[in-house]
Amino acid sequence: MRQLLREPLVHFIIVALLVFAGYAAWTAHIAAREGTITVTQEDIQRMAALYASESGALPSQEDMAAMVSDQIRDEALSREARRLGLDAGDTIIERRLAQKMSFMVSDLTDTPAPDETTLRAWYDAHTDAYTAPPNVTFEHVFLSTDRSDVDTTTLLNTLNTPSPRDWHTLGDPFILQRAYGDLPFRETVRLFGADFATALFALDAGDAWQGPVRSALGLHLVHLIAKDEGRLRPFEEVRSQVETDWRDDALRTANETAIANIIKRYRVRIEGAE
Repeated sequence: MRQLLREPLVHFIIVALLVFAGYAAWTAHIAAREGTITVTQEDIQRMAALYASESGALPSQEDMAAMVSDQIRDEALSREARRLGLDAGDTIIERRLAQKMSFMVSDLTDTPAPDETTLRAWYDAHTDAYTAPPNVTFEHVFLSTDRSDVDTTTLLNTLNTPSPRDWHTLGDPFILQRAYGDLPFRETVRLFGADFATALFALDAGDAWQGPVRSALGLHLVHLIAKDEGRLRPFEEVRSQVETDWRDDALRTANETAIANIIKRYRVRIEGAE
């Protein structure tokens, strides 16, 4: 018997049996796990919280039973689809998995706290982001070009008399506002058109009414109350925004580096590019 146990072939057979038994036990465990759909207490709490956030009330027993039933249905169909290989080559599934992996990488990425020197260097390199855009404060009287009796000169003189009429009562109805405060150039372009914005920002602020200034909507007599040419906001004023921007950029760079390292683990082959 001892002589038999010393035989290499016997050793090989024993090891093979142990490996086979271990593999059988593992596959049985996997099969049992795959064949069981478990709805955990965390799942139930999550469903109840989602229901409450959407409806504003706690779910009834019938509501919970319906949500659990839907969860079981979705899980069963999902597992069966994977068993049949329906997830292979599905662009939507691949993108969703890539997105989840990207989120995981982002959650695991940690960036150190920046010091003042780092933040000031970022601020100096991105001054455009912290420069307040040019803006104007003005009021206007609108004149429709559909009218043939528009006399802008007379109306402008009326507005500039020592005791003018209430300007709100003059002109034609206007679909937008009659007065704007601190309106940036880009927003002026969006509301009135580029020609109007360019002409308006070229005027000098003062007490007098000016114009007419043509827009895509018609003619406007304008009172330019104030004009701000735009300014670089001091570092101290925007420090919190600078730190937020720096952290966002640092996190984005770290994520891109982590994803690049993941890609390096794979041999990439592009057919036709060899």
